[in-house]
Amino acid sequence: MVIAGEEIIKALRSARETKGLSQRELSARTGVPQSHISKIERGNADIRLSSLVELARALELELKLVPRKALPAVESVVRAVAPRPPAGATDIDALKELRRSLATVRLLRDAFPALSDLRTLQENLQVVGSFKDLGRYCDELRSIAGPLRDIRKQADRLKPPREAAALPEEALRQIREAASAAQHLRNRLVHGPQSADAAPRPAYRLDDDEEDGDG
Repeated sequence: MVIAGEEIIKALRSARETKGLSQRELSARTGVPQSHISKIERGNADIRLSSLVELARALELELKLVPRKALPAVESVVRAVAPRPPAGATDIDALKELRRSLATVRLLRDAFPALSDLRTLQENLQVVGSFKDLGRYCDELRSIAGPLRDIRKQADRLKPPREAAALPEEALRQIREAASAAQHLRNRLVHGPQSADAAPRPAYRLDDDEEDGDG
């Protein structure tokens, strides 16, 4: 096992987003389960060296051990040739992802009211929405929003009456993971060190925004 450092995680996620690949599409290319890719990008999983190599190659990256003295020169070259990701994430981008997630969760809760993970997910996302400076967490919010939209599409294909048991186990697992990711982000915002201008406040009425779950 390899404990992926923050820089490795950031490089993998940035390369995937720059190529416009969803986690599911990257999974299809590499054979690494989408749920595991999601955990890796959140820093919640160790990663096998073989999986790291597969993910890197699928993203046109290469793993290489270099002499420590050469590291500054290598990093300089990497910065010069690295493709630029999409426009930098802003608070508006983050709020858009948050609103999409909440809109999708509301629709899923209407369809599957007995799923407690959906209620937990909704409550945690609402708390997250009360904080400023969410742009820095945009990638995490996207990793929550993407699978939820896929689940919503699966749910739409089910014939009424819809029951949670009718959802594939993979979808139920993704809901649990999304709830866990939202809880983790909420805890970081609530309990982490906050500057005066990052204090929580009811700045947005996320439940009242008109957004559909498909984005």
